[in-house]
Amino acid sequence: MRITRKESAGALLASLASTTSALATFSPGPSYSVGIPSSSEISSSSTGALYFQLSAPTSYQWVGLGIGSQMSGSTIFVMYTDGTGNVTISARDGGGGHVEPTPDSGIQAGVTLLAGSGVVSGKMIANVKCTTCKLDSSSSSTSSPWIAAWNTGSAINSASLSYTIAQHSTSNYRQFDFDLTQASISSDANPFVSSSSTTGSSSSGTATGSSPSSTASNGSSSGVNSGDNSGSSGAKVVGTSFTKIANYDKAHGIIMGVTVVLLFPLGAIFMRMGTSAWMHGAWQLVSLVALLVGFGLGIRLKDLRNYVGAPSSYPFGTVAFGPFFGGDFPGSSFGPNKTLNSAHTIFGIVIVSLFIIQPLFGIIHHIQFKRNQSRAGVSHLHIWYGRIIMAAAIVNGGLGLKLAANTKNGEIAYGVVAGVVGLIYILFAVFKRKGTPLMKEAMVEHGMGSADERESQRRHRRRGDGRRGY
Repeated sequence: MRITRKESAGALLASLASTTSALATFSPGPSYSVGIPSSSEISSSSTGALYFQLSAPTSYQWVGLGIGSQMSGSTIFVMYTDGTGNVTISARDGGGGHVEPTPDSGIQAGVTLLAGSGVVSGKMIANVKCTTCKLDSSSSSTSSPWIAAWNTGSAINSASLSYTIAQHSTSNYRQFDFDLTQASISSDANPFVSSSSTTGSSSSGTATGSSPSSTASNGSSSGVNSGDNSGSSGAKVVGTSFTKIANYDKAHGIIMGVTVVLLFPLGAIFMRMGTSAWMHGAWQLVSLVALLVGFGLGIRLKDLRNYVGAPSSYPFGTVAFGPFFGGDFPGSSFGPNKTLNSAHTIFGIVIVSLFIIQPLFGIIHHIQFKRNQSRAGVSHLHIWYGRIIMAAAIVNGGLGLKLAANTKNGEIAYGVVAGVVGLIYILFAVFKRKGTPLMKEAMVEHGMGSADERESQRRHRRRGDGRRGY
């Protein structure tokens, strides 16, 4: 058969087109592919045509892909089954992060579910074209920031674009970069099907009639990481390991919980058990150092968590006693809201700042008492100021438990321990040592009084009577 010059030219052009079209793919379990037509004007400042595919086994409950380096402010697309053999693709706004993304009707207006989408051979597939999307980079960036998350479980089976989804676990999310120079496609047409058909449906449902092309990488059948680089092309994971984040999470929660619920209250109780003022000061100073360590871990945790809004990712959030007392660090649903998050963050910063000031009041109180042998306003300020900030810190720890989506057992354990310690403190604060005048008792605590008085005080301590501190 003779091939004409025109046919040869056509074949050459087709060959060149096939070699200049590519898809960047990321496969951490689910598979994500992106393609940008050469004619698209999409960038960080303008909208344009963008093609992407989400693919995962039906053992996944939902799969999400986001444009941006972190959940806050990103454009997120969530795929789940609609109950009729098709899939729903919901465009959502990441908002301020750390909360469930909310439906975005403006983005959704430019979203089309293309041919080849649906539940195919045990896999959910969404072939999508978006004309209202913007990137977080230029269309030729070699490190365009994206995020991904997913959750396993029973099928959602809903066509609602605003369906409330359960939060993913600490391991089921990634922050990664696409090399968009490897995502260039030659024509503004569906690159995910083997046929030339690009007819699609509305913003949810499925379009049939064309089979998915080989560009759709197979995902893992489970929700755990099966190797971020396996099956990936033109993508790389960036950000912090979720294992590292989880370790910071645990350390911060345990240190802050133990410090505010046990160390500070015990230091106050010891004062009423007959220890010297200097011993009391040293104990509380050690407690303050522990508080600052936990606070520093909270700041670092906030920075690490700033990439993706993963569970228990709230600034300065505490998980209290975690699994050691019946708690559970990973969250299970999008429960916390921005108001609670802001309140806990602000309270945490204010309370730590107030703790830093407290030793100054203690020193002034001690010096003044030794000089005048009587209490003054600063004495009462030191005592009640300490009681108030300890109570506030314990309450803020409870807010942290809520933010960390801790289990009910964890919350109960925290409340019981805090309640028991608080009751013991109240008992020691109310009942002073039997037969020991309060002023003489306070003078002995500060190193004043006669040797006989100090010996009498020691005998009272050995008898174990209750005592009211200075």
